Amino acid sequence: MPKDTKEPIARLYSLLAKVPLEEYLSSENFAAFCRMHELGDTWKEHLETARDRPDLYGEDTIKNAFILFFHHLLQTRSWDFLKILAGFLQDFQEWNAGPVPCTEIQKECIRMGFPERSVADEFLKSRMTSEEQVFSAHR
Repeated sequence: MPKDTKEPIARLYSLLAKVPLEEYLSSENFAAFCRMHELGDTWKEHLETARDRPDLYGEDTIKNAFILFFHHLLQTRSWDFLKILAGFLQDFQEWNAGPVPCTEIQKECIRMGFPERSVADEFLKSRMTSEEQVFSAHR
């Protein structure tokens, strides 16, 4: 794990720069995702911290909150980080109905020091869980 984890988290954010991430982070879908993972208070705290900075406006506030939030998760829940990240990306992709650069994000996770096998397993589990939920909904 790198000592400065804000830099890798900022790179994760930049990989998502071409998708409507700010809209998703302000959506009820993301709020539900946070509740499901017991992260609602954590997100709210980091969003408020970002909003309290007078030098940040609009999407810069959301970007800063995203980086603080995922940095916090990496520091406090590193054992769960890949699962949360993969679930976040899956939920975002379902909300957005568009492509998410998962391969690049997986490579960034490996650069961060996560074992390649763990990264692949978590992303695969997340995709399979999502497909099972879709299958169950169509029965």
